[in-house]
Amino acid sequence: MRPAGNPFAPRTYGSYEPLSERAGIWRNIVNTTVFIGERGLAIVDTQVNHALARRVLATLKDRWPGKPLLYAINTHYHWDHTNGNEVFKQAGATLVASRRTAKAMIERAPRQKGFLSGRGFELGPDPLQPDVFAEDAKRLDLGGLSLELKLGHDAETADPTLVWCPEERVLAAGDTVMTGSFPIFGQPSQQEGLENDAWIKAIDEVRGFQPLHVSPGHGPVAREAELAMLERICRYFLDEVKRHHAAGHTLEQTMREMEDNMPAWITRIPEVWGTPRYAILRAWAGVADLGQPGWQHVKPTAIPRSGTAALSDNNAKDLAAFEEAVAQANEGGDVGKAVVWAEAATAALPNDPGAWTLLAATLISASRGIASVLEKGDCFDAARTAVERALAIDPGYGPALLQHGQFHTMMAFRNGDDPGRGEALLERASTDARLTARQRAEIAFYRGIAERARGNEPQAKQWFGRALAADQTYKPAIMAQMG
Repeated sequence: MRPAGNPFAPRTYGSYEPLSERAGIWRNIVNTTVFIGERGLAIVDTQVNHALARRVLATLKDRWPGKPLLYAINTHYHWDHTNGNEVFKQAGATLVASRRTAKAMIERAPRQKGFLSGRGFELGPDPLQPDVFAEDAKRLDLGGLSLELKLGHDAETADPTLVWCPEERVLAAGDTVMTGSFPIFGQPSQQEGLENDAWIKAIDEVRGFQPLHVSPGHGPVAREAELAMLERICRYFLDEVKRHHAAGHTLEQTMREMEDNMPAWITRIPEVWGTPRYAILRAWAGVADLGQPGWQHVKPTAIPRSGTAALSDNNAKDLAAFEEAVAQANEGGDVGKAVVWAEAATAALPNDPGAWTLLAATLISASRGIASVLEKGDCFDAARTAVERALAIDPGYGPALLQHGQFHTMMAFRNGDDPGRGEALLERASTDARLTARQRAEIAFYRGIAERARGNEPQAKQWFGRALAADQTYKPAIMAQMG
């Protein structure tokens, strides 16, 4: 969380919200559910990365000093729920997951990692496998508090485990339940998710526990109103996509007609990860053979493009002219036109690392107008390719190293991750004597953001001061100083 309007202000990476005296949620991008027994603690889902897992662990030690961590349970195989396994294992927890989750962590990992790394995510080492299988444990005793483990119906994945605490009537549902924003109905790279009515059965199964509180995989605590909304969304997309398919419509027709006529109750739902278009594609993958798992390969790109770009013969090989055209398009609010100009620069100057760096910067800028993190990934993937092309031409090209370092540092800052990779790229960039004063200001600024991601505010402000010393008009550094 950060102050509204200032993307560079200090952030709080997660906070603990009690559900009852002996259960709560550590809320962030992903929820970690906490259960507190007399013998010790158990947590459900281990966070997006090691850095966030360590923040959860610090919260546990601060709130319940001396109480041992007994179990860390994975509700399903997805990276954002298992990446902290190693941190909790080192803290003494027994790792628990189902056999089908353990299998999916191996069999689905390559395709999952390939897709997500293309979206810009740093996944780190593969998550640790479970020590104990949920099918064998079934019930965990925390001392005066018990957890019952039940294999759930197919929902976002085919391997959900529900964690039920009967004493507190709290259910940790993982991604079977998502609230607060439009659900992501299964990873785009996999054959899983909203493809039939299994998810609706899964929601009914959650209701069957008669819980007081449902801890969702993402979003605020759920009760009947949130379950009913999730079911309504599922039914709408399943029914509408099946209707279009039965009428002989193509996928392109279906997307166009459904998006043009999307009901207001859906368009009002905030988008963070999933989108209505993703739901259409996911449901379509359940009624049509798309040739390979998932639907990412048939999804229209989210990269905005508009118009055409052509310079006069005198300026056709002038990078500065392309840079000016991109700047004018951005200033006029036409990011699609800016992308077209930047792509034209690489066509005209394919061996100039500056052209490829311009394209990367333009794509990152364009991503800011896209709500969904995964849709932004189309821009991120193309920008990464452009930077790699620039560095293949000139491995020491400072502006490309700066662009690459900026991206990784900001991703770490937003996600509460380790900014080390971004810092290393910024350090390499700083050795290029061709950098301008503004570019040196940018390097110092992003070094400050890296320190802010770690919570090192004195060091962060020193770097922001260096940025302003290099260029006193550099607005991001001014904003960061205000945070």
